[in-house]
Amino acid sequence: MTFPGPGHLALIDRIREEIRAAGPLTFARFMELALHHPRYGYYAAGPRRLGECGDFITASDLGPAFGRAVARQIAEFDRRCGEPDPFDIVEIGAGRGSLARDILGASECLGDGLRRRVRYTAVDASKGMRRAIAETVPAIRIVDEPPGATTGCVLAVELFDALPIHRIARRDGRLVEIGVGWDGARLHDALLEPNREVRAWAKRYGAAAEEGFEAEVCLGLREQVSRWDRGIERGFAIVLDYGDTADRLYTAARKRGTLLAYHAQRAGEEYLARIGEQDLTAHVNFSALTDAAEAAGWSLAGHTTQDRFLIANGILESFEQMDDAAYRDPRRIRERMGIKQLIQSTGMGRMFQAWVFCKGFDTVPPLDGLSDPFAR
Repeated sequence: MTFPGPGHLALIDRIREEIRAAGPLTFARFMELALHHPRYGYYAAGPRRLGECGDFITASDLGPAFGRAVARQIAEFDRRCGEPDPFDIVEIGAGRGSLARDILGASECLGDGLRRRVRYTAVDASKGMRRAIAETVPAIRIVDEPPGATTGCVLAVELFDALPIHRIARRDGRLVEIGVGWDGARLHDALLEPNREVRAWAKRYGAAAEEGFEAEVCLGLREQVSRWDRGIERGFAIVLDYGDTADRLYTAARKRGTLLAYHAQRAGEEYLARIGEQDLTAHVNFSALTDAAEAAGWSLAGHTTQDRFLIANGILESFEQMDDAAYRDPRRIRERMGIKQLIQSTGMGRMFQAWVFCKGFDTVPPLDGLSDPFAR
């Protein structure tokens, strides 16, 4: 199958030259260039890619309630860590800084003591995003890599779904990799022989196990988890993203895989179109993420769906505190609509999950924020 190839011309030239020099690229290498090239990649453009006027919205675009709920969970992390001074929050892939702004603004959730002790670090590889963070929350530390290890928590919100992935498929009984080639006129799918790591992943998690099935392999999970260690020595890491466990991810219901391209708020499958001008994303394999975390010395504290996580952390309390005037206030109406979208069981509420890991504890501490509010 071939695709139209408009996009950033300089980036297309870079990809084409790599193919001419060494042959077809893995899709992981293509995706790395398309999204993360420091000058021409999709995320190099900075914050204009995000939000209602961009290609997709994030949880923080739906109002401050998401940040308040995360802040309440952070307050529980702080108590479990013994209320250290400072308590470090390291957000990896901080985007425009909206979540940082909302967390730090949720003083009623953090409490005066934690608010005084919090040291917030926003990590983002994009210069454009770092500039946007500085405008949104100028008082925090803004870096391209996590600082030295300390006590606190790591936040990774919609980070892992944008990591480069290898595309694999089962064809004529064989596992093959779907890479990217150049035929002299356009980019196209090219079949490659999977390397040992890709084969091992597919075997371990049952990816593309049946004839005709396609799937994604994200070897970069391990490197991202290693960044937690550089940021936090003792404490917690919370991942909020869309995905599933391997036994649910690689089934007939997703036989074509989960890879999607996003442009102008629309999802499609023209992965080789609009290069550098559209997002590429795939569901997170939380089984693989857990294995990578445990290999680095982290323990799984628990996981739940986004709707349960947000409700357990008080996202609906603002409804209970409204008088008649507040209920009719346009700003509060927009906030309620955003909350509804975040916890909608047929949308973000169940597609997104919260996975929490911990390190440096004798036993895994229980967390109220992971309790099931529907079971009470």
